[in-house]
Amino acid sequence: MDPEQRAHLEQQIERAVRRGELADAIEHLRTLASAFPDEAAIADKLRQLEETLQPAELMSAKANVRWDSPLPTLSPVDAAERLAAKGDYAGAIAAYRKVLAGQPGSDLVKERLAELFALAQARAPKRPVPPKDKTLVLSELLARIDARRRPS
Repeated sequence: MDPEQRAHLEQQIERAVRRGELADAIEHLRTLASAFPDEAAIADKLRQLEETLQPAELMSAKANVRWDSPLPTLSPVDAAERLAAKGDYAGAIAAYRKVLAGQPGSDLVKERLAELFALAQARAPKRPVPPKDKTLVLSELLARIDARRRPS
């Protein structure tokens, strides 16, 4: 594992811990520990995290969600995450914007909004870029208009 990959993995671990995704953090820590078995600091961090967890916390929260069962009233963040998990990125972004209005200093909410924007943009259909030549643009527009006309 090169230093860049290690730095990226360490960032993922810190992000997972910050978000409370402890099962993911432990998984990444185990990967890091297997790549660097001689580093005691990594093994200690993994051991400490495993010792503080309850068995239910080791399970991935997203994998255990049942969407067909009625849920109790959700917090705004939980509601936004539920929308994101369903693939409704626009709804999740709107919900997170409401959360951000109430918590303008929350870096975690800002980070999640940026991730959702990137996911939404990746799923958005790509529009073709019109040619820069004005005569080509005009001919393209006329062709589009002509294609929409119904024969009389």
